[in-house]
Amino acid sequence: MGLYKPLDSYAYTLVFSSVSYGLIFGLYMFVYSGFMAIALVTIGIIGFYALITYLVFAVPLQMWLRRRGKKFNLINLIIYTAIAFVAALSFFVVTNPTSALAVLKSLNYYIMSIVAALIYWFWDSIFLRN
Repeated sequence: MGLYKPLDSYAYTLVFSSVSYGLIFGLYMFVYSGFMAIALVTIGIIGFYALITYLVFAVPLQMWLRRRGKKFNLINLIIYTAIAFVAALSFFVVTNPTSALAVLKSLNYYIMSIVAALIYWFWDSIFLRN
């Protein structure tokens, strides 16, 4: 039973982070669209894409960073932020390779990356077991 405790905390961090990210940006899209109900669908879509991105980039990093085991460690936040920039840029390059460099000029790129890192770092710190 002791083996599953760390796996549970990784799963909880992944799920809560994905749902949080989806809610934040999905509700933003709802307000930005003039409160069109169809925009609420973006909560699930963004949450799903966040789940995949967090699973590929953040969970392996989380496993490595957990060796230090300190809650709300600012160094971990900086590391998560750096990887979030790489993950977001990778996502934009895969979805639209022709405008990959233009993404770096976009404020949305920086906001999405920093928010993604903050959310994951927050939930990782909450579920971190010493």
